[in-house]
Amino acid sequence: MKYEKINLGSYNLHLINTDKFKTTTISVNFREKIKKEDITKRKFLFQMLCSTSLKYNTNRLFEIKLEDLYSINLGHSNIKFGNIINSYIDINFLNEEYSDDNLLTESVDLLFELIFNPNVKDGKFDTKAFNQIKDKMNLILDSEKENIQKYTLNRSLELMDESDPVSFNLWGYKEDLDKITEESLYEYYKELLKTNIVDIFIVGNVDKDKIVSIFKDKFKINTIKKDDIEAFVSYDKCKRAKTVEEEMNLKQSKISIVLKALNLSLFERRYVLPLYTTILGGGGTSRLFENVREKNSLAYTITAVPKSPNSIIMIYGGIDKENFNQALKLIKKEIKLKHVTEEELENAKKEQISSVNILLDSPSNIINYYFGIEVFKADTIEEKIENCNKVTIKDIEMLSNKIKIAIVYLLKGKSNEEN
Repeated sequence: MKYEKINLGSYNLHLINTDKFKTTTISVNFREKIKKEDITKRKFLFQMLCSTSLKYNTNRLFEIKLEDLYSINLGHSNIKFGNIINSYIDINFLNEEYSDDNLLTESVDLLFELIFNPNVKDGKFDTKAFNQIKDKMNLILDSEKENIQKYTLNRSLELMDESDPVSFNLWGYKEDLDKITEESLYEYYKELLKTNIVDIFIVGNVDKDKIVSIFKDKFKINTIKKDDIEAFVSYDKCKRAKTVEEEMNLKQSKISIVLKALNLSLFERRYVLPLYTTILGGGGTSRLFENVREKNSLAYTITAVPKSPNSIIMIYGGIDKENFNQALKLIKKEIKLKHVTEEELENAKKEQISSVNILLDSPSNIINYYFGIEVFKADTIEEKIENCNKVTIKDIEMLSNKIKIAIVYLLKGKSNEEN
């Protein structure tokens, strides 16, 4: 596997040449500092761009084109990390040795068509296509409560300070959706192309000269290439914990606790925080699982997940509402993570290193790995393993003193039967 970063003026081309896969993956990434008022527009826009274009302006034409390209896979998503929102469009297609000699060029042409030739006339998006996507967006927002775990986690984050990026809902907002018009969405599209930082990742066995020539010739963009966004969210204090209880017609109550990690060093953010979280609630041998679920039967499920760019940890569990106070008391005790053993630390390290070792196992993982290096100045795999092994029990215990509860959210069910 060979990596090369190629500066093409207003954007970077990241070429990861490998014969490990039978496919080639191209991911076009647009990123900027996250703004709450733009989240719904951004989600709407990328739904629009990946559903229709001026040339393929009906569902049937679009589906036929995808089939003609050996059922090329097309995907898109919005992801937030710390202060950054990143939106990408991916295509994944067979290498030419398994298809035909023109598939690379034709697949990239489709990508360019979607990005640079949207379904726009007279300065606005096509009304029929616009309304179809808007209806779809409304359905997504209406169904938010159907995924109880996702709703519970999002709701607890929304209770954070409203200016904190972690509180912004990537599903979007109904009130913002109602304000979007065909004209305003097109204006936002033009603004995005001018202002977002663009990185393109290519994973596959491709000819460098050919792919660079294609992008130089056809990927014309005049974005302002200035990356001065402070990626990480940091906290130096935490207000008194906020506790909120709400009710829903559920068989089982859900709890979500947001923990802030204060004054993190880069080493703590990258290595100590994930290990602390694994020991606290990362699996079947974790403190929360053993002491809250197994020994005291206070939870049906309980886990902890770090969001390192945002300096937070999220604890999520399913409980009986009558056990809320008792469970919370025990969770607070476990957060202190006293008397960590060498066995606990070594098991956590093995789990972390195992996750590092699969970073190059798929095209999407490879892209995420090099995206992390580009945007967050992340360490290499070798450095990750070396630094993970440097973490001591003292590091874990010192970090535990920096962990503070910010939000306790209980979504109360109406009975105590397990879902």
